Amino acid sequence: MSARKNMLGFRVSWPLVTIFLCAILLAYETFTRRRVHEILSLESDTSKVLISGNDGSCTRKFVRYQASDLETSWYTAISSLKSNDPKWTKGCAKAAAEESISRKMLAELKRHANDRRVQLSDKSFSYHVYVDTCTGEQVKLYIEPLVSFLRHPLSLCVEQSIFDKSYLLLLHEEELDIKSSYKWLFDAGASTYDTGAGGASQSWFVDNYRGRGIDFDRIIGWEAAPTEPITQWGPIPAEVKQKTSWYNIPISSEVGGADNPLTFIKNLTRKEDFVVFKLDIDTPVLEIEIVQQIMRDPELWALIDEFYFEHHVSGSPMQWNGWGDLTSNDAPLGDVEDSYEIFRVLREKGIRAHSWV
Repeated sequence: MSARKNMLGFRVSWPLVTIFLCAILLAYETFTRRRVHEILSLESDTSKVLISGNDGSCTRKFVRYQASDLETSWYTAISSLKSNDPKWTKGCAKAAAEESISRKMLAELKRHANDRRVQLSDKSFSYHVYVDTCTGEQVKLYIEPLVSFLRHPLSLCVEQSIFDKSYLLLLHEEELDIKSSYKWLFDAGASTYDTGAGGASQSWFVDNYRGRGIDFDRIIGWEAAPTEPITQWGPIPAEVKQKTSWYNIPISSEVGGADNPLTFIKNLTRKEDFVVFKLDIDTPVLEIEIVQQIMRDPELWALIDEFYFEHHVSGSPMQWNGWGDLTSNDAPLGDVEDSYEIFRVLREKGIRAHSWV
């Protein structure tokens, strides 16, 4: 029978009860999904902003990320190009075929480094779109495209340039409109001031950002390798030394932990600050735990402006050019296709995410 009397004598239709309960569950699931979307939405109070104007009364609010045609072609093809072949044959064939495009892009980038007024091509360079909250004007902030195995576009396939950082697009202070912002550099895997396995890290950031009119107000670094203090502090210029802290200890991925760089960023910085964070500690499991914390935390999307990360993965020829064999890598998100996804997601959250060397 489709209906029975309950204890009070009323007749109950169980099919109707089932339909009613299913409707409640569907409504709850819809509400939950909508709530998750709201939490992840950049329209929330944690949305990315940049100070606009000297009085700080206006802001630039992040709208969206637009990948260039060049980046899109690699993003869609990387699943079939990734390989543990030391010569990275299929990927290098694509890189070699695009050599002229890459050289033209690099020439534009070099001109832009010396003159912010140089117009960059939308076909080659990706960009973030911001809107001025006072004028409604939209501004494009360009960034280098994600290409090849996430290194210099000619690296290994055309030239032996695995440590060449000239492909990284740094913006000028006037483009970022951050003159009144407090400027931070957090460097995890800082080596020493003027040395590093892939070239100097600390001095590279100081010199190259200064070349774009950006002087860091505060620099905090971590280096796990035991180092004599004079090796770190001896070469540092006096004006940089006075604003630098350098911890000769390993970082931690413990959420809220005292040695987690993200704890420093959350406790010390504000949305209105300009925050650069570099992560390169050559420990894939620990690195990806830090990255996943950024990917999941809207507060960090709003605080971190620029993120530099060397993702140590399989599927990349870097395994045979410095990293070592990572084909049995136990870290999640451990191949170069995953790496593309990580950088794309971070960029879509409003973070200028760069693949480091």
